[in-house]
Amino acid sequence: MSKFVKLSLAVVGSFFLSITAFTQSTIEEVIVTAQRTEQSLQDVPIAVSAFTEEVLGDRQIEYASDLQLQVPGLSYSSNTFNGGGFSIRGITNFLTAASGDAGVEVHINGAPLGTTSTNEMGYLDMSRVEVLRGPQGTLFGRNSTGGVINMITNVPDLDAFAGSANIQYGADNEKMVKLMVNVPISDTLGARFAMSNFERDGVNKNLNSAATDDFDNRDSYMWRASFRWEAADDITLDFMHQAYDEESARTQRQGAFCEVGGNAVQGCVIGGTQTFHSVHPMSTGSTVPLALGKTLAGFYVPDPANVGANGADGSGQIYVPAGTPAAFIDTGKNRPTDYFQSNVIRSPLHDNQESTSQIRLEKLFDQGSLTVSYLDNRRQFYRDTISAPTETTNLRFSTTALAQPQAGLTESGAKGLPIGFSNRIIRPQCDMFTMKDASFCPPENGVLPGIAGFFEHPVSGDASQIDARSKSVEIKYQSDMDGMFNFLIGAIDISNSQSTFYDVYATGITMNGVDTPTALISGTRVSMYTLIACTESIDLGQGLVSNATLLPASVCTPANMKTANALVGAGAATLASPFNPYKGNSNVKAQDVARDIVSRIDGLYSEHYQSLTDTYALDASALFTEFYFDVNDQHKITLGLRYTEDTKFVAVNNYFYKVPLVSAWNPANKDNCDIQADGSSGAISAKATALNEFTTTLNTAQCFTGGVTGDHANTVGQRLGVSPGQAAPNMANGSIALNPLPALNADYTNAGIPPRKSFSKTTGRFVWDYQIDDDTLFYASYSTGFKGGGFNPPFDSSRFPNTPFTFDPMDVTAIEFGVKATVPEIGLVANASIYYNDFENYHVSVIRNETGINEGMDVENYGAELELLLRPPTVPGLSFNFMMSYITSEIGNKAIINPADLGGHYAGTAASKEWHAAKGQQANTYLIKRDELGVTSMKAMDMLVSRGTKTGNDILTADMGQVRLGNELAIAVNCSTSTGSELAPNASAVATDTLGNGYAWAGGCSHGTEYGKKGLKLDFTDITNIIVPIEFSKHAEAYGTKGLVCHMLSNADPTAGLPQTCIGGLPNSTAGAPASGTLLYSPVNSALGTHSTSGSLLPSIIVRGTGSGQQTDGICKLFTAMHDHADSAGTTGAGLVQYGTNTDGTNEVCVTTLTQAGSFVSTGLPTDITGNEMPFPELTVSMGISYTAQAGNLEVTPRLDYYYQSDYYNGFYNIESRKSPAWDEWNFSLRIVPTDADWNIRFYVQNLTDERNITGMGLSASSQGFFSAISLREPRSWGMSFGIDF
Repeated sequence: MSKFVKLSLAVVGSFFLSITAFTQSTIEEVIVTAQRTEQSLQDVPIAVSAFTEEVLGDRQIEYASDLQLQVPGLSYSSNTFNGGGFSIRGITNFLTAASGDAGVEVHINGAPLGTTSTNEMGYLDMSRVEVLRGPQGTLFGRNSTGGVINMITNVPDLDAFAGSANIQYGADNEKMVKLMVNVPISDTLGARFAMSNFERDGVNKNLNSAATDDFDNRDSYMWRASFRWEAADDITLDFMHQAYDEESARTQRQGAFCEVGGNAVQGCVIGGTQTFHSVHPMSTGSTVPLALGKTLAGFYVPDPANVGANGADGSGQIYVPAGTPAAFIDTGKNRPTDYFQSNVIRSPLHDNQESTSQIRLEKLFDQGSLTVSYLDNRRQFYRDTISAPTETTNLRFSTTALAQPQAGLTESGAKGLPIGFSNRIIRPQCDMFTMKDASFCPPENGVLPGIAGFFEHPVSGDASQIDARSKSVEIKYQSDMDGMFNFLIGAIDISNSQSTFYDVYATGITMNGVDTPTALISGTRVSMYTLIACTESIDLGQGLVSNATLLPASVCTPANMKTANALVGAGAATLASPFNPYKGNSNVKAQDVARDIVSRIDGLYSEHYQSLTDTYALDASALFTEFYFDVNDQHKITLGLRYTEDTKFVAVNNYFYKVPLVSAWNPANKDNCDIQADGSSGAISAKATALNEFTTTLNTAQCFTGGVTGDHANTVGQRLGVSPGQAAPNMANGSIALNPLPALNADYTNAGIPPRKSFSKTTGRFVWDYQIDDDTLFYASYSTGFKGGGFNPPFDSSRFPNTPFTFDPMDVTAIEFGVKATVPEIGLVANASIYYNDFENYHVSVIRNETGINEGMDVENYGAELELLLRPPTVPGLSFNFMMSYITSEIGNKAIINPADLGGHYAGTAASKEWHAAKGQQANTYLIKRDELGVTSMKAMDMLVSRGTKTGNDILTADMGQVRLGNELAIAVNCSTSTGSELAPNASAVATDTLGNGYAWAGGCSHGTEYGKKGLKLDFTDITNIIVPIEFSKHAEAYGTKGLVCHMLSNADPTAGLPQTCIGGLPNSTAGAPASGTLLYSPVNSALGTHSTSGSLLPSIIVRGTGSGQQTDGICKLFTAMHDHADSAGTTGAGLVQYGTNTDGTNEVCVTTLTQAGSFVSTGLPTDITGNEMPFPELTVSMGISYTAQAGNLEVTPRLDYYYQSDYYNGFYNIESRKSPAWDEWNFSLRIVPTDADWNIRFYVQNLTDERNITGMGLSASSQGFFSAISLREPRSWGMSFGIDF
């Protein structure tokens, strides 16, 4: 059925039901304050739903999440930090900034609460809850572009003493007590007290065998005291104070799902099935979770039951290759199979306090009333979680890492490494600005207070804190004059302040410290130590002699010396730093510090993301007025205006950093490791024989656990409980000092952006009321709304040029037509409305330059709503209510990057064919031109194949002679930078290379068509460290499918018996490899058979440059070498790597930025979302029926409620397989009330059929594997309550 037909039926049906009105008689009147004064619900020309205290109980509306079951156009989704958020008519808050405003404001007694927990408090002793739909800016002010939730508390009754008590018990050991006492103190003074206490066991079952409790429990307490003083007949003073306190173990987001994909780049399958495969930030979907930033990966293979066993030969679908050793298969145990199951070693902490004080003074005049109100609300919230899947994954730190002195005992008694979080709120003595990692926080009474625990596997977690305060003062005058004219005029001042802290902490995200095959990593480590030795001199009794003259000529080559000098230069920079950790020890040389740096190849790091809003301040003021013209008995005109000015100020920081835990220099090993505390060196020449990347006798078991092939440096590392300061004794452990964190607003200051900004706007509304008869009101309204702009999260403008630091305000224009009618003959109340909203700069969060920022887009939406209440006089005791909402939307001209499909591969766009998606060293996905990468990968692999021959690891029979003739990378590695060595292209001179095989390029690095321009010189480690030749992949080309993959694991560790499934017909080819040929792609065929035009796979892991080196380092470095030496290699056509059209090599731009078009690398291609729908359900329907029957002196009322919500696109990209599914819910209650007593009993069941109803779905970043985090309605619950009035 088309949208037009559905909308037409909704409108026609609504009007048909609502215009057949006569006179009101038996229908109970509901009073609301939607226009800031008390009026009958049916007389208000606004779409508003109102629920009295009795209705809240009857319909089981206990919390904010229950309102969506009864209100048209409203939806609710919980979130981690603010308890949850409303959307009304498609307006909500999609922003990721402290200065971002909500789209739906929550008020209490007409005053805005600001940041509040009322969404999860429950409705204690409420007179009613009003939901106003559509822009309400004129009367309710800022953040009400979507609507307003207004909670009206009960006030003291001065006429009689009264009270009530209610106790409730239910499933999961739920216990609730509610009390209320109303006390008339005198004829003019009264008090009212209410309290509730709520406890419930966790509904999320923790499957961990060491766990003692389930979580997502509740333990909360709330109270309110209200006073009313009628100082005179025309003066009333109300005071209210309420407080809420909760200490629970819950997450507010109830689950996550992941269908493991085919490779490291894909992670979880986007649009995959809702299954519960084990997730690791760096390895989801990969048989090779990567030790990024190192030479080699660790091996960790998902259970074949998750990802599928071997694909067909030659298919490239090699998910778990046959023959993989069982030790590498990750099976785990006690894995969740339901959203309300988890496996964590420690429950989350949820600590929430809020207090609200409100004073309201009303003075009546002969022709109006003056109201002055003041509100002060403060919310303090803290939560933390630890993701510690001890049982669900076999992944573990290496035994040597666990043998380090930093290790402690886990809760199960095993050895584990520490994880610390530097939360200044609950660990003030472990403040991050001093410690950077709370593992260094000094001990208290023998306990290290900053350590969250010791774990034998990689761990991640987060901690967040909010301290928010909102104050408002409002004054308004409402006239009540005889005649056709009345007015309202007022002013409000709002002062909000907020401090937030968000700390994500982890170990092992980049797999450091995890068990890995050691052949290459130990080779890299030893190679680096050897290179450093080239820069030293030794006294052999006849004066100082350079080690470079004593070591074999193949070791201290010019290329190696370049790397060595760079390492030593880094050491010298550390010594020259004002934070030099070795102050006071003049014997420490740059070489010693360089070794300290190199030892970190084996290090374990604690990795942090810190987001600190030290201050967010809002000063908002507004003037508002409305004029009411009673044209005649049937027609009324309302004209409203509001001027708003918001001034926002922020003081923020936002950054990632690493802290070494297991690393650094052990002076005790100086004699055998050439690390001398006095700066001298050991007898290197006596130990160094035939030093190169593959063999050495330089180091002994004292240097590395297990000797030269050991997998971890035998070092001291940072000391737990010792702050890594800049001077002794804190640096006695020899570790490099930690740089200070940047100052508040440093990014804004560096970019010249002032951290204070103002936004202002005049908005208004025009309403025409037409009272058709006493029981039928028709209205038409035109209104405008405004939501202020703000500040984007801080970022380094040098890395992300031309990315905006601020975002502009949002404006909305709304048109609405509505009818409110009653039909007393049949006991019917019918309210219907249709509306249209036009948004300019609708606020959303998007990705630009790899940075999450907020910006706007144009959106239109329209819809229809219907509410019915039927209480037929002919059937006393019967009540039926019905609600329906239809909404559709369309996004204007807009294109944004889809972070889950950077290149459009899932969507199958034409542009995606030109790009390959890979992961970089920080686990983030990016795009590389497919053809250029194909030929570069081929040249790199051809070199590795030749290296394999040299070391006896036969992969193909080849030599450097074959490689050199057409390989730009080989030329770049072997060319000479000495003056006068330039030769013409394709010169055939022969010289000896580092392998001694006589087939190196003998010419200089400056040559050919760019003679006189220095061609780029490479080290061989540039090849192995940039393109990691272990996993090769192709992105999935349809949502819900897995990408292709093959592995060359035998290259990394020939002795491990691991699979090689990329190239067929070789001695080391394993099951799953093609019978012949190769799966690897290049636009030209490799002479050595490694790549071909018929292949499709390219490397999964490719290092890229960052910061100032983003255009010159990583894969861009290889592309530059390919470009510089193309003439010498004789490369033309498809094999040519060319920077744009600049044949002279000038203005070489590798990575695309906002200001420059790059040739090879992109952070994402914009996806056109023009015409797409917004992520809201199109259709919602609810109905309820109850019947009160007389049974003796008892009134028995069974009630059944039903709610349905259609599926909807979960994001702006309108991905069919990523839709939030449709869901429905049945609720039942049975109420028993005696006619001759004041007690009542209620039995209830919520979510009668125990459905898993998803109310919100988010997608994690690529570094976390693209798992889906969801919010749910709670599972089935049941219980009973007993209440008594007195």
